[in-house]
Amino acid sequence: MRFPRDWWWVLVVVKLLAAAGLVAGLRYEGAAVTANVAVIAYFLCAAYAHYRARFLKQEFWLNCLGMLGLSTAVLSVSHLSAP
Repeated sequence: MRFPRDWWWVLVVVKLLAAAGLVAGLRYEGAAVTANVAVIAYFLCAAYAHYRARFLKQEFWLNCLGMLGLSTAVLSVSHLSAP
């Protein structure tokens, strides 16, 4: 996606923080909502980067948009529909 190689470490940090937030969300509800929204923002940025780079192959549809859809479904089912 033409993301500079010397910035790849940022992706590792973002993914580790997202995973830590989701684990913390098992205990603290506010952390779960925040982590879920952050994961959705991450996949929105990834989808935009794929689109700008014109990389619209199977990885884009399956991985990027698939995970964006799954993350959005989790948010809507577990947090937004709660009483």
